Amino acid sequence: MPKAVLWDLDGTLVDSDPLWTAAERECVIAHGGTWTDSVADPLAGAALTTCARVLREAGVLLPDEAIIHELVNSVVRKYGDSVPWVPGAVELLTALRDAGVPSVLVTGSPHALADRVIEAAPAGAFVGCVTGDDDVRDKPDPEPYERGASLAGVKPGECLAFEDSPTGLAAAVAAGTQAVTVKAHARTVVPDADDHLTIGALADVQVHADRLELSTGE
Repeated sequence: MPKAVLWDLDGTLVDSDPLWTAAERECVIAHGGTWTDSVADPLAGAALTTCARVLREAGVLLPDEAIIHELVNSVVRKYGDSVPWVPGAVELLTALRDAGVPSVLVTGSPHALADRVIEAAPAGAFVGCVTGDDDVRDKPDPEPYERGASLAGVKPGECLAFEDSPTGLAAAVAAGTQAVTVKAHARTVVPDADDHLTIGALADVQVHADRLELSTGE
């Protein structure tokens, strides 16, 4: 049983990657740019500052802060009145809480989205969050996951980290966590490797009294 679980947000815990893709595409088109796969591909799991640079290169002639503000506001509107949890997320958060395992959100998204997800989560499931607004280096640097473990009062090596992108996975592995890639709603393919586990969906995780059981399909 891990002493804490560290969660990526977009594409891992909530099915928000389509909302980000739509916001990014709309931003490029609205500012006279051209939306192509070469624009979309580098955005998967990227920090907001990286997204701003990519969109500016695609024709959005605005400062970073203005692009980020436009993207975040667009995604907040697209959330509507509810959080788009991936199947099994709420149940797993509840089971971890009931087993005494704290969760920490580790995301490049801003507090405006992270706080909304935490408020909608089962009460007491999350003990903190690390976001793109915080004074921390962006993934793939390990610092976000190191900070997340610290918020839970444990070492990274005592944590399980759920991710869905190569960038986030690199951060989780570099921090020394037991990293797990969740494929179900991933925006891009993460190759299998010996440094992490891969599961199909959060429903493949079962919480027992003394352990977590992960079905990798192997």
